[in-house]
Amino acid sequence: MKISLGGDIVHYIGAIGFFKSIDEIEENKRLSGDFEIYCSGFSCIPALLWYYNKNSAYNTLSKMWNELPKIFPNASKNSLKEISKNVFTLVKMQKKLDEEESRKNLTQFFEKWVPNFEITGSEKIKFCSFNLESSQEEILVGNSIDIIAKAINYPIDFSPVKGYTSLSWIFGIPLGDVIIYIDWIKSFKPQRASDYLLLSTFSRTLNIAKDRISKSKYFINIEIDNNSNFAIIANKFYQAGKKLTDSIYK
Repeated sequence: MKISLGGDIVHYIGAIGFFKSIDEIEENKRLSGDFEIYCSGFSCIPALLWYYNKNSAYNTLSKMWNELPKIFPNASKNSLKEISKNVFTLVKMQKKLDEEESRKNLTQFFEKWVPNFEITGSEKIKFCSFNLESSQEEILVGNSIDIIAKAINYPIDFSPVKGYTSLSWIFGIPLGDVIIYIDWIKSFKPQRASDYLLLSTFSRTLNIAKDRISKSKYFINIEIDNNSNFAIIANKFYQAGKKLTDSIYK
């Protein structure tokens, strides 16, 4: 069974609740060991921390939560209208992303929060990104910090890292038998050229995500509204894990 998690906004770090739930399900032997979890974008952070040390992952993420808006000002907003305002401001200022500075800032942030170790690809958790050169989604292996930098970089906030950008930005979510997704994208009345561009980009991604959701066996939508409380968001993902169990073993 292939379980897939989205990751286009920072709220997906709350997916640590889902991993906690999966851990409990495994302990109770209610979920077959024959499953893999495919992460994209921000869900890769809790996945990696949980895999490295499940006992300290939640505390690390709860502390990281308050810093994320400073590093990812756009990915921290679950409102297209607010993101569009930021994009318009950047265009008006004619501000361009410095690729080298962008990569440096991203790496420094994750060197602070992410343990440095190797991912071989044999783990049950898979870290997905989008390879711009081959135009294909790819499962990443190698150094943990390098993997996270390639998987997380959000185009509005950061330039691509070594030819990779967030899979969540391109496809919304990896293909899966089970899909855990935050359906936060809501349209708004466009007023500027940047509004139309942003809506077009997100509509394309949303359509791909909906197609993948339609092909899954189980779909669980996480409702976050305007919630910015990490504990509440993590609990919503925890309940999603319980809901998955109930759906499979009803």
